[in-house]
Amino acid sequence: GEPGVPGAIRLHGEYDDALRRAVAATVRVDRVGEGDEVTAQVLREARVQWLVAASAFRIVTVAREGGEFQPLSSYLADVRAHSDRTPTEARDQAIVLYRIASTINLAPLKFVSDYLNVSVSTATRMMARARQQGLAADLITRETYNRMQQDEQRRMTGPHRVPGSSPSRSSGPSMGM
Repeated sequence: GEPGVPGAIRLHGEYDDALRRAVAATVRVDRVGEGDEVTAQVLREARVQWLVAASAFRIVTVAREGGEFQPLSSYLADVRAHSDRTPTEARDQAIVLYRIASTINLAPLKFVSDYLNVSVSTATRMMARARQQGLAADLITRETYNRMQQDEQRRMTGPHRVPGSSPSRSSGPSMGM
C-alpha cells in the first residue's frame, strides 16, 4: 500500500504501446480491518502514478552487456556509484536512464539528472546530442509526442482539402469581384 493511506491498494499495471509507458490498468482499494474505511478521500489520496513508478522499481529489470538482467534498483545503485564516465559513456547512460524513466512514467530529464549527478540543463543537452546523432530518435518528450498525436488526429478528422488549396480561400465559384 501507500504510506498514509488506510487500506490496501492493489494495482494491476501493464505496458501501453500507444502511450509508450507503464499504466495502471486497474486500481482497487480494500479495507484492511477494523477501523479502516474506504472513502472518497482515501481514493483521492491514492497516488496512482506514484504507485506505478514505485512498483516498477521492484519488477523492472535492465538488460546488461552479455545478456544479463539486473533489477532496476541494483542497476541504479551501480549507475550512481560509477562517476568517472567519458562523455560517450555518459551520453549512452543518459539514453538508458531516459528510456527507463519514460517507460515507468517519471520525469525523464530529472531522472537522468539525478542518477548522473548533472544539472537538468546538462541532461537536456546530452539527450539533444543523442537525438541529433540518431541514437535516441525514438525518445521524444511526452509533450512532443502528444502534439504529434493531436496533429495526426486533426489531419485525419478535419475537412478534406485539395492539395494546394488553403483553408482561408473559398473552394466555391468566384463571383468576379
